[in-house]
Amino acid sequence: MEIGIQVEISNGHLRALFKDNTHSPEILSGIETLINLQDAPEFDAYDPDNPGASAGLNFEHIICGHSNPANAFTPRKGKYTLSRLADRNSVMLVRHQDDSPWAVSSWLKYTVEAPHYIDFEFECNPHEHRKFGDRGYAIFFFANYMNDVGEVPIHFRGIDRQGGAEKWIAGDAPEGHPDWNQGGTYRNTNAVALEYDTDHNFKLNVWSYDYPRYSKPFYYGLAENDMVFMLMFDRACTPHDEIRFSIFKFKLPQKPRPAWDFQYVIHKVESNKQYGFKGRLIWKRFISPEDCLAEYETWAKLLK
Repeated sequence: MEIGIQVEISNGHLRALFKDNTHSPEILSGIETLINLQDAPEFDAYDPDNPGASAGLNFEHIICGHSNPANAFTPRKGKYTLSRLADRNSVMLVRHQDDSPWAVSSWLKYTVEAPHYIDFEFECNPHEHRKFGDRGYAIFFFANYMNDVGEVPIHFRGIDRQGGAEKWIAGDAPEGHPDWNQGGTYRNTNAVALEYDTDHNFKLNVWSYDYPRYSKPFYYGLAENDMVFMLMFDRACTPHDEIRFSIFKFKLPQKPRPAWDFQYVIHKVESNKQYGFKGRLIWKRFISPEDCLAEYETWAKLLK
């Protein structure tokens, strides 16, 4: 097992550069560079101009339902060690509980798979549930700071009203909610809104739209050069946890570079219990919405 601040992996059509927290927050942990050598060999999926706000599958926040100084950016602070694994196509970031103000130990594994996939897996262990307060939930927020996109919204299967038929939804995080701040979050059809204190210091990543809601746990976004960026997950909403989709537009309109993000929510944190999820990232030439749906359905079958 090799330990270092960066590891480059090429497999199939993809070349990815992974980094740790050695130089954070100036350079973020996760995937710094992602290139599809066949479909867009000169185009990085992620913002190439702003290292302090550019990364993919970047573990960015842990958030509780109360005001807390640790709600914002604490995964950027403290050691997050990167190792290349024996299969040579995988890396893992590991954080110990002593390096987290939330007393959460965690690891995040990335595997580059041919022809254009990155499979990822996150596991965490909250060692002191009391740190999350009376509301009891924890939000683990992951960022994707994109390069130039062809369209700002993320696209997902969902419903736009209670009882509505499933269809393709374009989510561009419109204004309207009192805590809106350049973006917002979409939850599953079976999920309920998270309650949070009125004096919460990081509301932008806690509230979510009532509608539309997603019905299948994947979304795609259209980037420049006819590329598609897809994220898919092994769960939507269970009694214990859920996935939520987020989009933020802090770099717009100066540059067409939204953040296509997601959240993993634990509904009721218990001490010394393992939590986590699996996902797949796709970076390839866009074919059609139906092709994106087929990619998700094919991967979902592999999980069974």
